[in-house]
Amino acid sequence: MSVSGYYKWLCPKNPQKEAYKQEMKQKICQSFHESLGTYGSPRVYQDLLDWGYQVSQKTVGRWMKEMELKATPLEAFMVTTESDHELPEGQFSTFMTAPFPLLVIAFFIH
Repeated sequence: MSVSGYYKWLCPKNPQKEAYKQEMKQKICQSFHESLGTYGSPRVYQDLLDWGYQVSQKTVGRWMKEMELKATPLEAFMVTTESDHELPEGQFSTFMTAPFPLLVIAFFIH
């Protein structure tokens, strides 16, 4: 018999702790689904604190991972860069040069 198997046999799971864990997982699911799947563990953790539950953010994140709850944004990513310009590729260096000479000052410390 392994040492971990012995201690598992010696100290069986606490039913009150398991019931608390199931209740917390239920509240995590409630918060996640009320946000339409946009809340990650920090916001779900804050909801649980607001509702009066005492649990760490790390635990909330671990349980969300166990339940395969992953936050996704409501809106898809929108590209805002206009790439339909007249400059050919590689010509940006001449486009971005300054119209005046740059002055470089060096300080020497002895």
